[in-house]
Amino acid sequence: MTNIAGDWVAYNATRFPDAPALEDAETHDLTSWRQLEGRVSRLAGALVEQFGITKGDRVSLLAENDTRVFEVQFACMRLGAVFVPFNWRLAPPELEQQCGDADPKLIVHDDVWQEGAYKLGAGTGVHQYLSWRARDTPVDLDEAIDRASPFAATRDNAMDDPTHILFTSGTTGRPKGALTTFGTLAWQTANIVHTNFLDGPGCKLFNPLPLFHAGGLTTLAAPLHRTGACVAVARRFDPEHALSYIGDPTRGVTHFGSVPTMWQMMMDIPAFGRADFSGFRHSQIAGSSPPEELLMALVERGIVLQQQYGGTELGPNVSSVPRDMVLKKLGSCGIPGPYTQVRLVGADGVDVPQGQVGEVFLAGPSVSPGYWGSYPEHLESRVDGWLRTGDAASMDEDGYLTIAGRYKDMYKSGGENVFAAEVELVLLEHPDIIEVAVVGASDPRWSEIGYAFIVARGGREISLDEVEEHCRPRIARYKTPKRIAMVDSLPRNATGKVIKDDLRRRALAEA
Repeated sequence: MTNIAGDWVAYNATRFPDAPALEDAETHDLTSWRQLEGRVSRLAGALVEQFGITKGDRVSLLAENDTRVFEVQFACMRLGAVFVPFNWRLAPPELEQQCGDADPKLIVHDDVWQEGAYKLGAGTGVHQYLSWRARDTPVDLDEAIDRASPFAATRDNAMDDPTHILFTSGTTGRPKGALTTFGTLAWQTANIVHTNFLDGPGCKLFNPLPLFHAGGLTTLAAPLHRTGACVAVARRFDPEHALSYIGDPTRGVTHFGSVPTMWQMMMDIPAFGRADFSGFRHSQIAGSSPPEELLMALVERGIVLQQQYGGTELGPNVSSVPRDMVLKKLGSCGIPGPYTQVRLVGADGVDVPQGQVGEVFLAGPSVSPGYWGSYPEHLESRVDGWLRTGDAASMDEDGYLTIAGRYKDMYKSGGENVFAAEVELVLLEHPDIIEVAVVGASDPRWSEIGYAFIVARGGREISLDEVEEHCRPRIARYKTPKRIAMVDSLPRNATGKVIKDDLRRRALAEA
């Protein structure tokens, strides 16, 4: 018997027809589930009639955040086509490489990225375009919807059928196209329902995260949409706009996913003290651990940052800290979801004892089945059915995970392993350090030493002696950075993760 995949839009249009499904966070235009069904069914029809899209074809996207991104996604899912959003921050050769890997039949774009889309198509042999708000465009999306025949939901898609190719952020190497399926999306919802307070039409997610990454598209947005909730889409993250939106209870925001830096930027705005967050149910953070000072300051305002751990091909959610455990498990990234298996494995291939650090191995129905195309990592990342994440973590007696760092973000100083994430957390306890990133730098005596790039409060200069004094009672001497640099900001990618390769290149140039 075929394991049939459901059509979220069609179901919610029947179950919650007048409830909001999408909102433009700039214009406040709302789209109900009934209206979304009408647009998705006709857009699916347009993809078939005007572009010849069929099951298994790839449809790529190069555009700013917009509610239409979700319409394109849902139309592709209805047809069994595979949605491939591209990171517009990449250089043209990088985009051409990803587009060549995905081999799409159509490029969807907006007015901002029209020129880039045409160049991308010309460089990869894609000759069909669909756009919105663009001038002199071959086919406008809204006009295509108006003249297309509806394409009703079918029962032709199975849980193992792919829905997305989502390229990883590439912080430790070449980005890879991780496959998402109807099944992984369904199990993602089942994994997080208890810690993320999913309650259907009563919920609204404010989403300024880029929709070309799992953080914006599938981590919270997909489970909330699956249950009938609303996603309010902001074109990009602007701290003043975000604060005015989520701090206004009349907007009805219940969920917000971010990186810690976003909250810090909003807290620096004078209006933060007047914001009302009383409607919040869930504020999820990922990408890095929040400084304890930031976490406690937000708790005083009734905001509890629930840290989660995951990644594009990992679920994306692996574990979350329940709201009532955040203050009891500071520094932890939570307990694994009920349908995700976690092992912590040592270099000898044997599971490490409780409390010791090992590599995170994952299995379960929400984990990506693999990568699109030919990547050596596809084979190297699988061991007897388990996905090797490259992340280092420990687990306490209650089953809570604490991330030590990435093995690729580990360096050896005097023969001892040092995880940069551990050192960064210690440095963030310094009252004048706002942000910090630590990388390994070559050293003739110790082979490698820690090099800390520090963003200080008010542009203050912090000396190496001060750093050593701060670290002395907290971590072993060999873990303490031996070099520091004061910087105005850290280089980050679109999801807010620090681009460590940029810092390593600087450290190498200064050697």
